[in-house]
Amino acid sequence: MATNSNSGFMNIEKLTGRENYSTWSFAVQAYMQLEDLWQCTEVSPNTDIEIKKDVKAKSKLILLIDPMLYVHIREAKTTKEVWDNLTRAFDDSGLSRKVGLLKDLINTTLETSSCVEDYVNKIMTAAHRLRNIGFKVDDEWLGTLMLAGLPDLYKPMIMAIESSGVQISADLIKTKLLQEIKATETTAYFSNSKHQHQKYNPHHKQGQQKGPRCYNCNKYGHLGKNCWFKKNKTDTKDNNGFIAAFSASTHNDSMHWYIDSGATMHMTMHKDWLEDISTSNVKSIRIADNKVLHVEGCGNVTINVPDEQGSVSKIQVRNVLYVPDLSTNLLSVSKIIKSGCKIEFNESECNIFNQNGQNIAKAGLVSDLYKLITNEKKAQAFPAVVDEDVCLWHQRMGHLNFTDTKKLPSCTTGVKLTPSKEDIKCISCIEAKQTRQSFPSEGSRATELLEVIHSDVCGPMQTASLGGARYFVTFIDDLSRKVFVYPIKSKAEVLEKFNEFKNLVENELNKKIKKLRTDNGKEYINRNFDSYLKKSGILHQTTVPYTPEQNGLSERMNRTIIEKSKCMLFNAQLQNCYCSTGRSSGHGSIYH
Repeated sequence: MATNSNSGFMNIEKLTGRENYSTWSFAVQAYMQLEDLWQCTEVSPNTDIEIKKDVKAKSKLILLIDPMLYVHIREAKTTKEVWDNLTRAFDDSGLSRKVGLLKDLINTTLETSSCVEDYVNKIMTAAHRLRNIGFKVDDEWLGTLMLAGLPDLYKPMIMAIESSGVQISADLIKTKLLQEIKATETTAYFSNSKHQHQKYNPHHKQGQQKGPRCYNCNKYGHLGKNCWFKKNKTDTKDNNGFIAAFSASTHNDSMHWYIDSGATMHMTMHKDWLEDISTSNVKSIRIADNKVLHVEGCGNVTINVPDEQGSVSKIQVRNVLYVPDLSTNLLSVSKIIKSGCKIEFNESECNIFNQNGQNIAKAGLVSDLYKLITNEKKAQAFPAVVDEDVCLWHQRMGHLNFTDTKKLPSCTTGVKLTPSKEDIKCISCIEAKQTRQSFPSEGSRATELLEVIHSDVCGPMQTASLGGARYFVTFIDDLSRKVFVYPIKSKAEVLEKFNEFKNLVENELNKKIKKLRTDNGKEYINRNFDSYLKKSGILHQTTVPYTPEQNGLSERMNRTIIEKSKCMLFNAQLQNCYCSTGRSSGHGSIYH
C-alpha cells in the first residue's frame, strides 16, 4: 500500500534565510525523521543502499530551499554536506543575532502593531527565536513585557492584575490581552468637513486602511497636497486649531453637557464655571461647519451628577477650554478615556466608569445626542459651602462601618454629614472584606488588665513595606481590647517584640502579664520563647493545631487591619508597598 508522503513536504515553508532557519530546520528534521532519512544528515554514505538513500534525502532537502540560496549548496556532494553548509550559513546564534532579536522584542508595542493578535504574535515569535538560539527568556519577564508595551489607556487593567495577586506568566497575559482588549475595542465616529460620518477604530493601522497615508494629518485616504486640514487652516498665524463635531448654528443648549466623540478637547462657553483659569496653548478650534472659534482660556469645571443612591456626587473635569461663541458644552470622549476612565454606549444611554469600575456619570440619548444627566439645581459649578458626606468620612476613618460613621457628628466636633439613605454601599469594602461565616464560640473575659494577652503573626505579605517588613505581630489585651502592632521583617523577631511590649505595658500599668494566648506557630513554640515565658512566670496557652478559630480575637484583628489597609489602597489607588502596617521599627496602638 502506497502512502502519500508529500503531504507533510508541501506544508513546510521553504528556507529563505536566517529569519526562518530556526523554524525551518525544526520542521525539516521532523519530516526527515518521518521519512526515515534523518541519519543521512549526520553521516556520509558508505554502501550502495546508503548512497541510494542519501540521493533521495538530498533531493528532498534541496526542494525545501529557496532557489536563491542554491549558491550555498551547489558544490555539496552528500546530504550531510548540504545540511552542514546551511547550518554554517544561517544558524546564527551569535551576539549580534541575540541583540537584534532582543531589540525587536523590547521595541514592540501595541501602538506599533496592527491589532492585539499581531502584537501578541510579534512578542511570542521574537521570544521563541531567542530561545531557539540558546538565550534564556524568563516566562514572568515575558508576561510583564507584554504589559509594558500597552498604552496608558490600559493602566487600570494592569492595576487589576497586580491587585489580584496571581503569578504573572506569558500564557496568562496573552490570554488576558486577547480576551479583554479585543472585547473592549469599540467603533467611534468623527465628522469631516462634508458632515459625513466614517467609522474609526483606534487599532487600525496602515495594512487595514484604504488609500495612501497623509503626511500632514496622519490619516488615510488622501495625499498631503490634498489634505483638507491643511487647506482649511485659518488665515491668521494660529496653527492650534482643533475639530469639534457640533456646529454653532445647528444646536443651542448652553446649560447642559454633551458627550462628543468628535471633540478633541473639553469645551464650555461659561467662564464662571471655570476654576483655576489660565492661558490656553490652544488658540482656536474649528467646528463641523468649518467655522473657527476663538479660545480665551482654560480651567477646571466641577459638575454635580446624581449617584446611584439618589444623592449628589461631584466630578471634576480638567483642562476645559473656554470658548465664548460655542453653542454647546462638550465633553471629549478621547480625553475621558485618556484620563483612565471607560465609556460604554448603548441604544438609549452612555455610562462613564472610573478606574475602579464605579459608574460615576450617565448620559441619556436626547435627539440622537448623548446629554449628560446632571443635578439641575447645581449643574453650573461647585457649591460654595457643603457638608461632608457619609462616604467621604467612611473612607477617612479607614472604611469604618456606616452605622458607626453616622455617629461621628454626635461624638466629635466639626463633623457634619449630609442625610443619606440606609442602603449606602462601598465597592472597596465589598471587594476587600469578603469572608466566610463566623465560627460560633463561647468563653469568658478577663477581669483585669494584662490578665490575658492574645498574640498572632500575620504574613508574609506579597509586597514588603517601605521599611522592608513582610509580617506584623499583634498583642491584644483581653479586657481593654487595646492592640499593639509591631511590623517585623521575619518571624524570628517575635520574641524581641514581645519583650519590648512586655517591658512597656508592665512599666505603664505596674502590673504583670499573667497569660499569653497564641497558636502553635514555630515563632511561639520554640526553646527560646518557652524559656523566656518560664523565667517571667507567664502561662502559655496554645490553640488546637489547625484551629485558628480558637485564637479568634487575634485572627479577627489581623483581618481588621488588613481590610483597612486594602480599602485605603483600593480607594487611593496606591502601590502595594503602602498596604503594609508601617516601617520595621517602632510600634503602634489602636483601639477596637
